[in-house]
Amino acid sequence: MLLLDRQAWLFSVKTFLAAIAALYIGLAGNLSRPYWAMATVYIVTQPMLGPTRAKGAYRILGTLLAGAATLWMVPHLVETPLLLSAAMSLWLSGCLFIALLNRGPRGYAFLLAGYTTAFIGFPAVTSPDTIFDTVVARSEEIILGTVVAVLFASLFFPASVRPMLRSRIGSWMGDAADWCRQILTRGHAHGPRNRLAADLVQFDALIEFMRRDDPRHAGAAVSMERLRERMLLMLPVLSSIADRLGALRAGGRALPPGLETLIADLAQWLEQPGRSSASAYATLRARIVALKPAVDGELDHLLLVTLLLRLEELVDLWQDCTTLHVAIDAGTAPSATAHYRVRTQRVDHVRHVDYGMALFSAASAGVALMTYCVLWIGLGWEGGGNGAMMAAVAAAFFAAQDDPAPSMLSFLLWAIVASLVAGVYLFGIFPAVHDFGSLVLVLAVIFLPLGLLLHRPKTALIGLPLTVNLVALLNVQNTYSANIQSFINSAVAMFIGIGFAVVMTRLFRSVGAEWTARRLVRQGWNTLADAAEGRGQQDRQQFAARMLDLLGLLAPRLAATPEGSDIASVDMLTEARIGLNILQLRRSRHGLPPASVAAIDAILDDIGRHYRAQAAQRRPVPAPTGLQARLEASLKRVQTVAAGKARDEALMGLIGLRYALFPDAPVVDTPAETPAETPAAAPGLPAPR
Repeated sequence: MLLLDRQAWLFSVKTFLAAIAALYIGLAGNLSRPYWAMATVYIVTQPMLGPTRAKGAYRILGTLLAGAATLWMVPHLVETPLLLSAAMSLWLSGCLFIALLNRGPRGYAFLLAGYTTAFIGFPAVTSPDTIFDTVVARSEEIILGTVVAVLFASLFFPASVRPMLRSRIGSWMGDAADWCRQILTRGHAHGPRNRLAADLVQFDALIEFMRRDDPRHAGAAVSMERLRERMLLMLPVLSSIADRLGALRAGGRALPPGLETLIADLAQWLEQPGRSSASAYATLRARIVALKPAVDGELDHLLLVTLLLRLEELVDLWQDCTTLHVAIDAGTAPSATAHYRVRTQRVDHVRHVDYGMALFSAASAGVALMTYCVLWIGLGWEGGGNGAMMAAVAAAFFAAQDDPAPSMLSFLLWAIVASLVAGVYLFGIFPAVHDFGSLVLVLAVIFLPLGLLLHRPKTALIGLPLTVNLVALLNVQNTYSANIQSFINSAVAMFIGIGFAVVMTRLFRSVGAEWTARRLVRQGWNTLADAAEGRGQQDRQQFAARMLDLLGLLAPRLAATPEGSDIASVDMLTEARIGLNILQLRRSRHGLPPASVAAIDAILDDIGRHYRAQAAQRRPVPAPTGLQARLEASLKRVQTVAAGKARDEALMGLIGLRYALFPDAPVVDTPAETPAETPAAAPGLPAPR
């Protein structure tokens, strides 16, 4: 299929010409290793302009950081090889730790800074007096390749990220609308939601790429940020609606009069996500308000009220999403924000962060590099520096994976293939090449097909190690000086370095999807306990961003968890909804009477203890039965409070917790409640916990 892909061929030809241009400039400028510029072109160039510019900018930053670190470490520690190796390993671990905490494109700068120090520093240990010239030369070569790659991507058939982005957003909106319709017509629907959560995790990278794309469309990045903010809130709202509808339909009961028709019309309204009119929205909103019954102590009435409140949120969020979808299609930001139905705050960089796993992964890479260096120094192997460089690359490049070893083995396999091809070129073809034109022709034979592999993400995992290692092993310079002994020594060192990283990873780092899933779930439970105890993030939208980011990380791992595992039954979207209901209850306390506040505090204490117990036991455990009685008693109590925003939020929070924690439990009998309460004055309220 790649051989018939016109866009893949265009990308390959453009990338090859950029690589040849960088190589020519490096040769003409008499740079010490001009092939680094050629390799950089293949590393930086992406099928679309935005990602190429982003990767290029962060590559230059990472190279400058690596050069500065090398200038400090090598002159000071070159006389003590073990200390220099330890410093290099610590630098690799530190940079990798920061990179793993920044999952967007920015993390690439630190990833590159970590292993580029090994690329610059280890070959320089034999001539430390020239370290400054070496750092400058490496920086020149990498910056040259980056600049040429970005220029060619910008000037020759630039491929904007917008068509791909519009397709992705359109598909995403279609999935969201389909999920909405499934919930409204059939209740619970688990199919699309994990896919939607995983897409939200990728939104940061897409926004960054859009900013780096055509400046005329920079406004679309603003629209994407606002769309992401609303979609973060839509997922738990839909989950809440599914619970309410399930409770109202329990036992085959019919929905209250008018609600079935409203739901059918709402599902039809969602059929055209890009063409929702303001009048249709206003009509649906008015019909929802008209169906609200009085709050009179009947559980079905309370369920209906809270369902309708969530439906109001849904239509508000969806109307905003359709408006923003149109703006993204046009490449602009909406000219005014007054028409937004939902007010949101920026949630940039609010994501789940696993400091422990990031530290473990980063430390494992450092240990792998240090262990190889000890072996290298102990053997006194003159050409072993090449292996140290490749051990650093292999250990760092795949560190974000649960089990990096299979990818590292694939990297090793294609590095071996690249060395065989390089041997044929160096000793069978290059001796007959006497000018730059002939060199270009013989290189085109292999690099044009390899460029096709780089056009698609799946085949790029094969194409990148083949291409970059081949460029490095060919070692193209102004004079032909290939030496078979030196070539074999470098290739063997490369294989041993990567292989050593694989072995160390297998021994100390590899974990399964189930292990990581359990860790993520426990961290989610601790986050919920923090929220219940008053130590969690108090902003509802930012809490949703963090929990749904965790869901996006967890979804593919739960899918890979063996059947029958107790952790596979965890529904993290329900847990996220519980957290939002907790925050809603905490916010509503400010407008409730003291007796209701005390009851809610007791409920939050029970919930906090429940999630602490789950995290401690590392498995799901049933919620305490007394908590259900407390929730239902508080529901009756809060219904007697005077109507207002605080009462509505408290009712939604309480009934949301009741049906999320006890979805199938029958209603328990609770004591009669006291007469109607009136809200206490603000000064008399207890301080927020």
